[in-house]
Amino acid sequence: REGLDEKENSRFEEIVTFTTNLEHVGDIIVRNLMELAAKKIRNRLAFSDAGLQDIHSLHERLANNLQLALGVFLSRDVKAARRLIAEKDEFRYLERAAVQSHLARLRSGRIESIETSALHLDVLRDLKRIHAHVASAAHPILEAAGELNRSRLKPAEPIPGAE
Repeated sequence: REGLDEKENSRFEEIVTFTTNLEHVGDIIVRNLMELAAKKIRNRLAFSDAGLQDIHSLHERLANNLQLALGVFLSRDVKAARRLIAEKDEFRYLERAAVQSHLARLRSGRIESIETSALHLDVLRDLKRIHAHVASAAHPILEAAGELNRSRLKPAEPIPGAE
């Protein structure tokens, strides 16, 4: 990092952060998803058709957003970075909807959903975790452009009598 100007140093930090996030993605795949796949195979479990479709849909969206993230990282395109952050919100919504669909299948007594419940929910959770790491590629670009809020939290209501 010695001899780098401010712009070069900033890009260096972005590269390190991006590669670290990709490493975390790899860790989730190797330590979690591969173990879940092995457990599914070992126990000869099968997801319901609807559950498998939910997983496939999220995986496809994740793969598309990984391509978008790579483009954002390379181009530093603010508009694409904004799209990636919007995708993060949409992905979170879709993951929640998949969980709710799974829970509805459990309530209806679908045997394959009951047998694979923990496995299914773990896969959905890990896909969401991977997506969060992928979407983080947009943060430095949006921050540099002054388009990133400090927090997603709504401002707290003042507490009556507190100062």
